[in-house]
Amino acid sequence: MMIWNNAPSKTILVVRLLMAAIFTLYGCVKLFGGQFYYGDWENMSKSTVDGTSLVWLFYGYSPFYGRVTGLFELVPAVMLLFRRTTFVGAAALFVIGLNITLMDFAFDYPSVKYLAALYTILCGLLVVHDRGKLRDIFADRRE
Repeated sequence: MMIWNNAPSKTILVVRLLMAAIFTLYGCVKLFGGQFYYGDWENMSKSTVDGTSLVWLFYGYSPFYGRVTGLFELVPAVMLLFRRTTFVGAAALFVIGLNITLMDFAFDYPSVKYLAALYTILCGLLVVHDRGKLRDIFADRRE
């Protein structure tokens, strides 16, 4: 039997609350117009801006997109606060975290990339812990 099944419920609760707090913070920052660059695009090019700033410029090109990504972090984070919706919230945040981790490593963000990887792993831990729910969704009821 895997260690995730035997993980104490208090440990899982701490991971749920931690991921809910972290992704709520990131989601709210994006929703309220932070993190991405929404300013003037004059005199900015690949030759004058480093790669990480260029990514923030790209995402900030559309304020709507920047805020929607915040919503996509905030809603699943809130879902982690309720036991009945933890699995769906954790699965959504795992996918979102995987995308963020890939982006952070691809564009060589500083130490933040390792935090993103950790958050992704922790969301994955929550998904694996509740994998029985996934099995129930795809179970053949005829058996």
